[in-house]
Parts: sequence; structure tokens; C-alpha cells
Amino acid sequence: MTFSPARGSIELNGARMVLSRATYAADLQDELIRRYGEHEAMVLLLRLGYRNGREDAEFIRQAWPNLEIGDAFTAGTRLHMVTGTVRVETLHNDFDFKNDRFSGDFLWHGSVEAMEYSRRHGRAIKPVCWAQTGYAAGYASVFFRKLILYKEVSCAAMGDKFCRVVGKTVDEWGKDDPFVRTFLEEVLVTRPETSPRIRKNGLTQGSQTAGILDDMIVAPVRRDLERLAMAGLSTVITGPQGTGCFKAAAWLQARRFASGELHRVYGGSDTLPELLRGIRQMLAKKGAREQTLVVEALEDLPADAQLDLVNLMQADGAAPDNFMLIGLSHRSLSQLQCDKKLRADLLYALSVMPVTMPSLAARQDDIAVFGDIYLSHLRTQQDDFVLQLTPEARDFIRQQSWPGNFPELRSTILRAALKAETAAAITAEDIAKALTNEASTRPQSSAVETSKRSTADCIDAVWEATKSTLDHGVPIDDLIAKIEILALNEAGGNISAAARRLGLTRAKLGYRLALLNK
Repeated sequence: MTFSPARGSIELNGARMVLSRATYAADLQDELIRRYGEHEAMVLLLRLGYRNGREDAEFIRQAWPNLEIGDAFTAGTRLHMVTGTVRVETLHNDFDFKNDRFSGDFLWHGSVEAMEYSRRHGRAIKPVCWAQTGYAAGYASVFFRKLILYKEVSCAAMGDKFCRVVGKTVDEWGKDDPFVRTFLEEVLVTRPETSPRIRKNGLTQGSQTAGILDDMIVAPVRRDLERLAMAGLSTVITGPQGTGCFKAAAWLQARRFASGELHRVYGGSDTLPELLRGIRQMLAKKGAREQTLVVEALEDLPADAQLDLVNLMQADGAAPDNFMLIGLSHRSLSQLQCDKKLRADLLYALSVMPVTMPSLAARQDDIAVFGDIYLSHLRTQQDDFVLQLTPEARDFIRQQSWPGNFPELRSTILRAALKAETAAAITAEDIAKALTNEASTRPQSSAVETSKRSTADCIDAVWEATKSTLDHGVPIDDLIAKIEILALNEAGGNISAAARRLGLTRAKLGYRLALLNK
């Protein structure tokens, strides 16, 4: 490396280099996202990184022609470090140039893209090291007759300790892989492209933001889902209707199995027995694709289907590596455990690490962000025309309870946008009007009746379980006190939260707890 301030140049073995601040690349990323949207920005930075990586690989081979090919190949990681981009730690790097085989696993410490993103925007919801990932793909691909692609599977910008990238040939990833398709169809595209700013209107941008939306919906439970995927466990996901239980199930399936089939069925469906037979037959085949079965309304499973599922999960005395069962329910886990129609061994198998999706009202800080995403789905024909929530509107939607959760929020936001008095600004008044309309059309009776039936069933089950305790002389006051203490423990000692759970005022619960401590 030669620094020549007098000539105003920096050279690496004759090649002109430029020294710039790390914020320059971060500014570029921010401006691309602002002007073209996140997906287009990612594609552009992947493309630029890919080209840069190829140029560096060609430069290394030409500048040092006698360098052994393996050393030239691994020089890419050293270039990343010498330029101040990232410190690379190799976990696994297996390459066979003659037979075009490659697999690599690397940790990135102090990634400039991840650190700058975190400094500016806080925690990301998906990997952001786009240019670096593209660079790695471009550099490695020069040495093989096949395209090499890297995926960033964890990112420091998301709160992970470091970034981690995995590299394989495009054949190993599979051409049906969504990231591979994006790379082949958009990043490496050579045909003239139409600017994303002049595409026709419609609700078409949703496909680009769907991944972001799904990641945000599962964000509160992502760590639990990752642990389940790593442990290879089946699970039960509970939560109010509209909170994204199925999205969490699909996210878990994608995290655990790189490919495979996802089956979704209602617990009381007549098609379930036939589906189970098909899954058994598929799993019996050598090299069969992984099978994931998502059962909605777990509580409605008939007894014979419950037994079949228990047997399927415990084939040969252990859970099969290529099958996962995910039960979904809008009841709480405690309500499911009260239901005598559900087999205890099935619930035990699914509740090693149960997942509970929070209501939208419990995610007050995220509501405005979800509003922005739903609003971005609504496209207009006018150039540079952007629909936005006013600050008052953002505060207003944070204060609402949203009993219908995500579907209600989406419906309200889009209705408000279409009926807004001001062209580009969605006001609090627009949202209020849309909510009034939403309330008049919200289906109430079926949900209420279902809730009443569920509550009645659970109360009956609790009474049956409690009778024997009372018969043994335990006073009812002691039982109530135990329930209050358990609620307080589950709330982490927060009396207000425990009181809400029990349907009491804070003052009343505080008084009762004080009596217990005397």
C-alpha cells in the first residue's frame, strides 16, 4: 500500500484506492432506501458488492500471478480486513477448485455496515450487511465455474454478538431458494430495468415488504423460535386471533428446515387422517423432504388423531429429525391444560418451550411501525407521492387497544388512507373515522360465543380438579391466596400487571397480599 499525499493518491500494488469515512457507505444505504425502498436498495448494494468482489479477485490473480490459488482465494478475507471493513474469523472453509465444490462458514466481527446501521437506527429486524455479502459472493465466484452465494444468517445489527455468513455453490443452495432467485433474477440482471419509481399502482409492494413484516410480527418470540429450531423440537403457539400465530409457525419451519413441506390443517378437519397417512408415507422414504404439520385449533383434535400425532412424534422412541408438529390455539396454555379432551402426553410433547404471541396492544412501541409498513403497501401513480402518518396519527394508533390485532390495524390504516381528507398525510381524525367504520363491521358474535364456550369448559375442568383439594380440608381462601401469589410471580412481581390478570384493582390485590404477609 502506497500513500502519496503530494499526488493525491493511494495505491495497492498499482491499483488506485480511496480512503473515506465509514459514514459514506451508511449514507449511501440510507439514501437508497429512502429513494427506492429497502428491497431495491438491497439489490443495488448486493450488485455493487458483487462487482467489487469480482474486481478484487481478478486484481489479486493478475497482480500476484505466482500466488498459489488457495492463497489467492483466502486473500479475500484479508482484503476485507485490511480495508477496515470487517474482521473475519473462519469457522469452516472447504474448497475443491477442480471439482467446483465449496462450503464456508465465517464470523464477521465489527462489520462496518452492521455497526453504522445500529448507531443510526438501533436494532435491525433482518441482516443489513448487503454490500459485504455481495462482495464475498463476487470474490469467491471468480475461482469456480459455478456461482458462489453467501447468506448472512445472523447480524450484529440485529443484536447478535457478531455477524455470521455461510457460503455455498448456487446448486447447493437450490435454485428455488428465495435469496438465490433474487440474486439470479435481480442482482445479476443484465437486461434494461424499469425504475421502481414508475411502476404501476396497486397493492404490489407488499411482496417486497412481506419478509420485513413477518420478521417484525415474530420479533417478540424470535429467540424462542430460534432455540426451538436449533433443538429440533415441536411446540404449541398460542395467542389471540390476529396476532400472527401461523406466521410464527411458518417462520419456525423456515428456520429449522431449509426446504421441506409445510402442511396447514384445522384440528377438526375430516382431511386430517388422510394427511397424516401421506406424511407417514413421505417420512418412510429414504431422503424424504422434511415435513412440518401446523394444526390450527389444537383443542379440536379428535382423540384418534391425537394418538396418531403422539406416535408420529415418538417414532422409534425418539422424535424424528425430519418431522415437526406445531399446534396453534387462541386459548392460553393453561386453558388447554384444563381441557380433559386433550391428551396430556401430546401437550407435554408440545410444551417443552411453548410460545405465546402477544396482542398488538401489548406492543405499543411497534404499532406505528406496522402502520408505516401497511401504508407502504398502498401504491400511487404519482411520482414522489408518499403516504405518511402524521405525528398525531402515530400517537393516536399507539393508544388504541386493537382487539382485532394485525388484521384490524391493516384494514383501518388502508381505509383511512383511501378516505383521507389530505392527499399525502393521514391524520388522527382520519384514523378515528376509519376506526368507527371498523367497529360497525367487526364480527363480534362468533368470537364472543367461542370465548364463552372456552371459558365455561375451562371453569368446569378447574372445578373438577379443585373438588378433591377442598375435600381434603384445604380452605378456599388458601386456594385463592395461592392463585394470587402465582399471578404475582408470573407478572415478575408487578402488582398492577397481576391485578389486571386477575380482574382486580391494584389497590385490592395489594391489600390482599399485605394481609398474607402479616
